[in-house]
Amino acid sequence: MAKATKRYTLKDLDKMSVEAAQKLPFAARDKLLDLVIADGRKIGGKQPARQVGLMCDWFEEDVVRLQKIKAIKVNCGGFIPIGKNGEVPTLDPNGQFTLIFENVKGALKKAGTSFDRVVNTVIFMKNIDYWGDMNAIYRKYIKCSPTRAVIGCQDLNKTYQIEIVSLQAYKVRR
Repeated sequence: MAKATKRYTLKDLDKMSVEAAQKLPFAARDKLLDLVIADGRKIGGKQPARQVGLMCDWFEEDVVRLQKIKAIKVNCGGFIPIGKNGEVPTLDPNGQFTLIFENVKGALKKAGTSFDRVVNTVIFMKNIDYWGDMNAIYRKYIKCSPTRAVIGCQDLNKTYQIEIVSLQAYKVRR
């Protein structure tokens, strides 16, 4: 029978020394990372309905807590809507939006993290008129409300409808 991992709180973490916290099992530190990230997301006031669940106003990076649990920031960027063959398989904006989030999902998995731990993203769109369509697909992948900017940029390379220019997430080092 597997031994149950004690559930630690942020108050528990705050009371621990760096050395004590870093000796916690990986699973405990991994769960604490989710708490640290959630605590760092901030909303400055009442959000318009169209923003709820899409983004927060700022993220407070608590380096002391992150150091205690051996958290590492993962910086990603330059995601474009290309398939495995290196080509753009569709000109349809919604198809490209889905493809790019699938590409990011795969990269985050290889990096040892996930969409749940994304704290910031910057997205360029060729046609900002598709903002609502992009948001609908974005919501299927990113449910954690990172800080975010979506910028219209008609001069995206080739036939790209979208590019994820920058994305930051965290993971716990083993």
